[in-house]
Amino acid sequence: MRLVTSRGVALVELVVALTLSGLLAAAAVGLLGRTQDFYRSAVQQIDVSQNLRVAGAFLPAELRELDAVDGDVVAMTPTAVTIRAARQLAALCRPPVVGDAPGSVNLTLGAAPFSALRDLDAATDSLWIFRDGDPLSPEDDDWIAAAITTLDPDTCPDGRAGRRVTAFPRVAPGLSLEEGQVMTGAPVLGFETVTYRLYRSSADRRWYVGMETASDLQPVLGPVTQDGLAFTYLDSTGATVAEAARVRVIEFRVRARTVEPIRTRDGRLDQPLDSLVAVVYLRNNPRY
Repeated sequence: MRLVTSRGVALVELVVALTLSGLLAAAAVGLLGRTQDFYRSAVQQIDVSQNLRVAGAFLPAELRELDAVDGDVVAMTPTAVTIRAARQLAALCRPPVVGDAPGSVNLTLGAAPFSALRDLDAATDSLWIFRDGDPLSPEDDDWIAAAITTLDPDTCPDGRAGRRVTAFPRVAPGLSLEEGQVMTGAPVLGFETVTYRLYRSSADRRWYVGMETASDLQPVLGPVTQDGLAFTYLDSTGATVAEAARVRVIEFRVRARTVEPIRTRDGRLDQPLDSLVAVVYLRNNPRY
């Protein structure tokens, strides 16, 4: 019979194998850690860029529609601005009629608005109703502000679907809306009074740019830095002004930082900062 023998593993070979395995494992762990750091850094920097893109698109769209002379800038501070923000533009499909409540009128609007950010909300929105003055004196044309209380289905005289709005116009004493030359086809602008301001969340203690209405405060973008929102109000010459009716240009700055520290290229942990500065010219901006 043949004697079968097997050769064992030498101690040196075992030590070499374990060392090589350890080196490979350490390299794999280091690569995985760097990959995770890169992914975390990329995600947070994308979030910062996205915040600034929202600021660069949303805030100018809201501010550009303002006419400070007409009172669209309600209040202003270095970190907050209160405005009458347009939400819908529609047209009357019949002249106003006297409503049931004292001081009210019924307005029938076409169901399909010319433009709309959202539908009218009787709880938060108000109206601007265009009144056509003397045809020979265009300066007599003006807009009448009105509060609204109800929205109900209605039908236009031509059979199109419409909506009946119960409104309480704010007109001069002794003058009613139907006497003010408000014609069929007159534009009606629905707006909401909102405040864009910097605030600190009680939930995560971070700073955000929020939109505040009569009913709530919700974040628009963020998180941002503690000084992450700043407004500057300028007149037509570029000088800083404190009177809302004289504002012709609004400059704002948004500063955003990553939520958590990320590892930079030189190996340090840091929270990179990025910012956006935009200049918005208000509508009907006279050059004087």
